[in-house]
Amino acid sequence: MTQPDGANPAGAKNPTRPGAFYEWQHETEASIYSKQKAPIVGPTGSATRAQQDIAATDGNVIPNGGGLWKSFTRDADATFPRIMLEPRADQTNGGGSGDSIHSHGITFNDPPDYVPDGHGASFVELGFLECSKDRQYSRVTFGTGNAVTALGINAMYACAYLMNPSTGNLSLMAATGDIKALVTATNTEYTFDFSAFIDALKSEIWAPGLLQVTAPGQTCKSILAKQVWAMNGPPGFKPAALYAISAGGHTAPPSTITYASLDFGESLVPYYALS
Repeated sequence: MTQPDGANPAGAKNPTRPGAFYEWQHETEASIYSKQKAPIVGPTGSATRAQQDIAATDGNVIPNGGGLWKSFTRDADATFPRIMLEPRADQTNGGGSGDSIHSHGITFNDPPDYVPDGHGASFVELGFLECSKDRQYSRVTFGTGNAVTALGINAMYACAYLMNPSTGNLSLMAATGDIKALVTATNTEYTFDFSAFIDALKSEIWAPGLLQVTAPGQTCKSILAKQVWAMNGPPGFKPAALYAISAGGHTAPPSTITYASLDFGESLVPYYALS
């Protein structure tokens, strides 16, 4: 038999029944807190364990990352899912009726791509995305289209900028070295490592980009992109659109880009991803 408080009978050793006098007499703040949390996170759970499960890529049923329809690169934040890159008919945008893309001679072909300005323009072609969770970025992804260069290019860089939520100004957080010799195939998704991991927080606005340095007579490699219906963003919202170019003439990714210097194109979104 047991005593009313659930303790073991007199003479018993090591009382272990829940509710026993010995047990609650030796409770600590930490053990009480753990027992309070047990019904919420499970008998073997903890807030730390829940965070580890969410971050894990296998071994649990909590969804994580995105499918291959989003990007060939796993767990990427993309400007839009890769599966939305649908082929379309020939089109040349040069400022005609209904064209909202800035008139820089951008040419669209059957693939969903566009050719950035060459001949010494050397713009940073930017796409905007929102960070999905607290994480680290270490890679940048983009896709080439169907067009090849004329007379080559001088250099090519992939980079990642973080937007200041108040001013909209962009700060360079990471960039690759010159990758022009590595980006040789058409209609291909490329992923390149940055030299270090960079911290990113949920809801931050990031702008991956490509810079192709050209001289007169040289044209750029085409970049995969999606044409979208041109529309204005909410008043005062930054960025004003999901595609923009920097001021031109760069020979390397600039360390900062002011919001006022960005030239937005409302009817185009380049396919970029950070992971």
